Amino acid sequence: MRLKSLQVEPLGDGGWESTLLEFGHRTTMLFAANGSGKSPIVRMLASALGFPNNFRAEILEKCNAVVLHAEADGKPLTIRRALESRDGPFYATIDFDGEKTEHHSEGSFSTAFFQLLGLKPLRLVSNKGEETKPYIATLLPLFYLIQGHG
Repeated sequence: MRLKSLQVEPLGDGGWESTLLEFGHRTTMLFAANGSGKSPIVRMLASALGFPNNFRAEILEKCNAVVLHAEADGKPLTIRRALESRDGPFYATIDFDGEKTEHHSEGSFSTAFFQLLGLKPLRLVSNKGEETKPYIATLLPLFYLIQGHG
């Protein structure tokens, strides 16, 4: 899978939006001065890929959704993830090569994303001894450093 672009949609007339951020063909890291917006970009990317939303309250109040355009096996892929509150409902759509699916849970999204990538989810057992499925967030190697002040 190759990431192509990322964009934030505004929430209402006074909402915040971003310009289209296009990734280079071989983008593997973001480098810029402190305070320039690297962390929100990485968090938006993580959110689009199914990770739990982890944003400041003002972002959740002003931004409606994040849209990720990618390519998988040479076919277009668009993921649109609603930026609900941290405890709010999960909602995302996956449009892969013209076929659109809706997902109302991280589990449903993860299952569809595993299938799209041609991966068979591992069979896992919960700490209660019950069978469970992995979320995409447990598989994807996406790392970012949250820097403190100073």
